[in-house]
Amino acid sequence: MNTLESKLQPGRFTNMSPKMAAIVGCIIGAKFTDPALVELSITADGHVLGRKDGDCGLNEWIGSADDLERNWQMLLGAAGLTEEEQEQARRCYRVNVRDWREVSIS
Repeated sequence: MNTLESKLQPGRFTNMSPKMAAIVGCIIGAKFTDPALVELSITADGHVLGRKDGDCGLNEWIGSADDLERNWQMLLGAAGLTEEEQEQARRCYRVNVRDWREVSIS
């Protein structure tokens, strides 16, 4: 288990919901729930959808992108991450959460 994974381990945060544990696992590439989320996508209108392991589409409505982003930032602040670990976590978010709000069709 790497340092980022151990610092974001759901057991360290007594108020973390199973849904947030699945989200965190998906973002950093760890399996914290069963079934695990294996894909996250933000729709053009700001909804977050997820795909569970073994599923064939983004069938889970997670919530709003604003809530996801706020909760992710709060978690990073509470986890006691170093600057390097914070950058690693942000990089994981950028890579593992597909954000369709940023796509422009020309």
